[in-house]
Amino acid sequence: MIRTIKTFMFLTIISFCFFFSSCTPKITETPTVIPTAMLPTRIAATLEPVEIETDCVNSFYYLDDVNYQDGTEVEAGSVFLKEWEVQNNGSCDWNEKYRLRFVSGDQMGAPDSVPIPSVIVGSKGKLSVELQAPKEPGTYRSVWKAFGSDNRSFGETVYVEIVVK
Repeated sequence: MIRTIKTFMFLTIISFCFFFSSCTPKITETPTVIPTAMLPTRIAATLEPVEIETDCVNSFYYLDDVNYQDGTEVEAGSVFLKEWEVQNNGSCDWNEKYRLRFVSGDQMGAPDSVPIPSVIVGSKGKLSVELQAPKEPGTYRSVWKAFGSDNRSFGETVYVEIVVK
């Protein structure tokens, strides 16, 4: 009886080993990675900062999107003017040397930088950029940053996010 049990166990083990060693391994396919487009970015400070002796500080508060709220649908290829209302809460008056520069996202046909209007300390002003909606459907974002006459950035970034149908 013991011999029968040992023989049975031996044959079971041999059968088990034989069965799994004779199976063909199944090849698992690795899914193809679909590349995603990187958002273009730009080094915001492409000009060297200029040392200017001044005791003032550049700064602003973002107040509101004047138009084209986030998610606004825009017709493919149409040209539009995006405006942000801000308040100069620094201690420097802004002049013709101040710029709003594209820093990341989709530039949407806009120039690399646009002038910031002259705004005295404590006053409100509008930052604006003329853009062109892409021709392909999707959600697009364009991010901008203010730079002073010394080529140093200040304030928060402002952006426009549209949906092209």
